[in-house]
Amino acid sequence: MQEIFELLKYLFLGVFQGFTEPIPISSSGHLMIVRHLMEIKLPITFEGFINFGSLIAVLIVFRQDIARLTINGLKFIQTRNHEFRSDFNYILLLVIATIPAGVIGILIEDYIDSILGEQIKLVGITLLLTGLALWIIRNLKGFKTDDEITIKDAIIVGLAQAIALIPGISRSGATIVGAC
Repeated sequence: MQEIFELLKYLFLGVFQGFTEPIPISSSGHLMIVRHLMEIKLPITFEGFINFGSLIAVLIVFRQDIARLTINGLKFIQTRNHEFRSDFNYILLLVIATIPAGVIGILIEDYIDSILGEQIKLVGITLLLTGLALWIIRNLKGFKTDDEITIKDAIIVGLAQAIALIPGISRSGATIVGAC
């Protein structure tokens, strides 16, 4: 009976992660609070597993865009045809936007895990900060097309994603705020 109860808890957490992942809230922050309230200790492999599931879902949802960008980016490299330059530039901007969070994450990962990792009060505060930031920009409308995004814009978005390394700050929410 205990094993069935454990399985149901894991199933609930997986469904909860899946429900919160596509919206600009910190799914991992909310998951941490639910785990705390339900007194669930998770193996690190479970969190990795549900995050991998989220990645698979994102790849499925954006498969056509990913395929178009990949194909057109490779066509631009091969032919230098300006018809494909826009997609190639977009790929470069995505890479640039990824660098700040990757570098900062590598440099301070241990600090984040040891000091900030499981502090429920911090997660609550950062969830509120994410909500406040999204509320402040809620009526802003983007004014740039994909072709008008600059390297500076990509770096700002990357730095915003680096801030989202703090538990409770939504990665997608930080990206939206950083892009405004």
